[in-house]
Amino acid sequence: MGLQQVLLAVKVVGLLQDMPFHVARCTAEALKLKFPRKFADPIIQPLVEFAWREYLQEKKKELRGEVWAYASSVMCFIDGQLLGDEKELLKWSHREWNYRDFKPEALYRAIAEEFYTKYLKKSQHVFVYLEIAIEEQPVGRLLFELFLDACPRTCENFRALCTGGAKSLCDGRELTYKNSLFHRIVKNGWIQGGDIITGKGDRGESIYGPTFEDAEEPTREEKLLSPQGPGTDGAKPIWRQVTGLVEAKHESFSIHHKGRGVLGMANKGCHSNASQFYITLQPAPYLDKKYVAFGQLIEGTEVLQRLEAVPTSYERPTVACEIINCGTFEP
Repeated sequence: MGLQQVLLAVKVVGLLQDMPFHVARCTAEALKLKFPRKFADPIIQPLVEFAWREYLQEKKKELRGEVWAYASSVMCFIDGQLLGDEKELLKWSHREWNYRDFKPEALYRAIAEEFYTKYLKKSQHVFVYLEIAIEEQPVGRLLFELFLDACPRTCENFRALCTGGAKSLCDGRELTYKNSLFHRIVKNGWIQGGDIITGKGDRGESIYGPTFEDAEEPTREEKLLSPQGPGTDGAKPIWRQVTGLVEAKHESFSIHHKGRGVLGMANKGCHSNASQFYITLQPAPYLDKKYVAFGQLIEGTEVLQRLEAVPTSYERPTVACEIINCGTFEP
């Protein structure tokens, strides 16, 4: 028996709405099509903006060296080794395989736009945005993916508060996040907003009434030491002994706080969700099973960084951090 031929592996990771990613993707797919016995199926990894920034930071830490200055929106690998951006892949493809790409730039722009739209629609999730101003100066938009299939009631509440129009069951006021404030910034923890009544962090209201439920009670308990978490009574966080909930078989706690940019509902105890929410600044597993996570930031990396950097006094922002507009985003 002859030696089995080892196929070349091309991997492309990049920002899914940017043209360079699609130039690299099409090149990798064309090489496989043209040389099926030389190349393995290419590994294509499209990432939304927030995920790409996180991936790039991790790769910079891993690879170091010249990668610290890497500024492209795509990374191309040959057999696990970083080659570079789409330009480097095209150079390599021409030099080693006499492959050239003659597609016009306008076509790639159209491909990128269509790919982005289809990618978001395929998830069948809801997307909402918050436009942010710091000290009355607009700084950009936070775009979230809401996991409607996992947390339907929580997602609908957040979506409705973004679009506005729902009326308070208590006094008939319009319930909306527009013109509300971020009232708390916990360094290396989370940022918190959504008090649509006083803006101070001690109130809130859902579209279902003053509060709504989160999860069924678990059947077992275990003790652990954990920070208080994003409560809604305006109190400072303290370290305390709490009851850790053993995983309940319920949709609401199925999303974990596994990284930065997780969107969740703040509460002041079981079944007390209202309108206050938080966005994590790092992994926060101690929030799992106690706070309902229901979304993920997908665009707005720099906006979140700007909010995170706002000076605070006892975790209160010293300048106004306001949601100046909000609504649903249609891919």
